[in-house]
Amino acid sequence: MRKAALMLLSLAIAFVFGTASLGTDTAHAASKKEYLKISDQVIYYGQLKDGKPNGRGTMTWNMQKSYSGDWVDGKRTGTGKYVNNYTIDGKVFLITYNGAWKDDLKVGSGTYIVKTSDSNGAVASHKIQSGTFSNDQFVAGYSVAHSTADPPYSFNYKDSKLFIQLNGSNHNMQEAWKNGEFVTMQYKKGQVLKHYSPLFNDNPSMVKQNKQVLKYLQGIQPEIKSYLDKFQQLSKQVPLS
Repeated sequence: MRKAALMLLSLAIAFVFGTASLGTDTAHAASKKEYLKISDQVIYYGQLKDGKPNGRGTMTWNMQKSYSGDWVDGKRTGTGKYVNNYTIDGKVFLITYNGAWKDDLKVGSGTYIVKTSDSNGAVASHKIQSGTFSNDQFVAGYSVAHSTADPPYSFNYKDSKLFIQLNGSNHNMQEAWKNGEFVTMQYKKGQVLKHYSPLFNDNPSMVKQNKQVLKYLQGIQPEIKSYLDKFQQLSKQVPLS
């Protein structure tokens, strides 16, 4: 009886260690990365399933585009970072998107940045969009564009209920809202639509209406505060340098 019990115990131990070993091999196989040459210009390095990118991996196209992140059945699905650096008519474009993907399209939460420079590296424009994407398009969230134009910044927020658009500087935006110092201020929520600009004060018939609009906008500043703070934060990510 004792001999039989020892034999059963030995078999149990062997099964446990064998299973653990099998699990290790399975995990190792799942994490194994391989090179896959899709064409002369397209190369993939990462996890594969049935000969297709699946899991984590990086693909490069023509050495100017790359995507590093999640793949499912050969398509970008999950989260990952896309980079595209190319030149057209002497203008250098650097495009990055970091966020959610589905079936090779930007879908979900992410950040999209476009930087345009000349051949000497001088930046002409820099734009960031941070929020929600659907079917490869930006549909809700924050946009901040910085350029050499006057005014230098354009700020935009949109969702299904609210729209805010400002043009001006990124300096002390809370005070600029309070004092009406943006070149243009537009606010839309439901049936409420307000449009203010200090330039309207050059028209005598618009002065009174313009003051009323500014007073309304000053009154809703507590509601707007977090949006202004986010605009200012994002503006630091799009320098002209």
